[in-house]
Amino acid sequence: MNYSHPHSWNETVGSAGTAQHSRSSLENAQRALEPEAAATRFDDRVIMTIVIATACYQAILCLLNTHGLHTSRALLGLSEAIILTACLPFIARRLLPGVMTVIAFCGAMFCLQSLVSGEVNIKSFRDLAIPLCYLWVGCNIGRVGLASRALTWAVAVVLVMGVLELFFIDQYTNFFDIYSYYVSTGNLDPVQTFNNSKLQLNGTRPEGIGRTLLPSLLGSHRVSSVFLEPVSLGNFATICAAWGLSLNKTQLSKTLFFVITAVIMIVISDSRFALTTVSLMIAMRLTLHGRAFYLPILAPFAAIALLLSIGNPDGGRLVEDSFYGRLALSGTSLHEFDVPMLFAMKISNPYADMGYAHLISAFGLPITLLLWASLWLLPMPDEQGQRFRAFAAVYMVLILCVSGYSLYALKTSGILWFLIGCCLKNPAPVRNRTELASPNSANSHSVSPSAGANTSRAELNLEPVLLDVGHQIRRRTDVY
Repeated sequence: MNYSHPHSWNETVGSAGTAQHSRSSLENAQRALEPEAAATRFDDRVIMTIVIATACYQAILCLLNTHGLHTSRALLGLSEAIILTACLPFIARRLLPGVMTVIAFCGAMFCLQSLVSGEVNIKSFRDLAIPLCYLWVGCNIGRVGLASRALTWAVAVVLVMGVLELFFIDQYTNFFDIYSYYVSTGNLDPVQTFNNSKLQLNGTRPEGIGRTLLPSLLGSHRVSSVFLEPVSLGNFATICAAWGLSLNKTQLSKTLFFVITAVIMIVISDSRFALTTVSLMIAMRLTLHGRAFYLPILAPFAAIALLLSIGNPDGGRLVEDSFYGRLALSGTSLHEFDVPMLFAMKISNPYADMGYAHLISAFGLPITLLLWASLWLLPMPDEQGQRFRAFAAVYMVLILCVSGYSLYALKTSGILWFLIGCCLKNPAPVRNRTELASPNSANSHSVSPSAGANTSRAELNLEPVLLDVGHQIRRRTDVY
């Protein structure tokens, strides 16, 4: 019964006459693996905590601001720094040469841009650190099952808070004064003529525009849940749908869970962008297969060409507040670029709702092309990873058409890049924390073959499993 397949019985440990001794060895091996299992469970809890904290940290700050602790932009930055610091133990498990190369090149370009423009753009460093950090963590974790569990918990928290906001809006805003929080952090200026609402300015649809999804049932209120603004809830819903649609057909129940919950979040947030993007992703899932999922690599170039054709070459940013108007505004801003702006070596005006203009003016065309190429050079091992990368690329391309800063928001961007990293399914090796030999045996000059084999397995992080098969104790080694 000896097979060459890695998931096979490859060694006979003993016969039936020595079964009692072998069972004792089995018990000893299982006890030795208990600390490893406990450590893995602890890692799982930490990862899920990081994912939930990434989604909810601004809601916690808003709660504290409402009840006496004045928040500021500095405190907001400190909170993000704490979350990123919590990722360091997982990053330190393995250095990724590709990520280090990207960091070195981007760092050199940022320094050159600062010297030429005379200004250090700290936000560019922060906007780049978030995707690289979470991608690094996801790659070193490399477990799609853990990513699904963490995302499931995040969805549960988001939905519970969203339901509370939807049905108990007055009580909810007594705990979460969202408008005051954004004023405190400097993201909004006080508006004296505001209608005394404690929601974000885009938390309700104006009468002239109105809600798109179920207006008669849900009214003008747009739910934001823990994200504090409905735009981010729609973006999170898009990421959840992308994850569910990327899963294999054997995981249909998970696919339905993520897609259905995403639809619920899209409806309560009245996110037109999410509705359009998820519809496109569903069409892609039904029609594209294999190498066709590499087609989105051309999407940003097509999007920029479309925006340039819609935009006004003569300038002017006064356009109607509609989807077409925002596309025209984004295209008009691209017509303003000259050579120094293309290389981010010239200080420019902020591009709040013009994603491509903000991206190029903040990072420069060389870094932008490098980052896009790096995404497609990630070695996705299977179609599930290729599908999610394609869906994530479509999300990025479309959101840059209508929004300048949403792509870099930690509360959604961090989760997106963590999921991309997990799709690589290349976890960092972890040295066995248990001692395989006593101190006395460590000093001995004679080492048994079984001890040497155990040591090798420990270094490779393989877990030997002993089972009674056909009245013989056999060892199974599963290569992960």
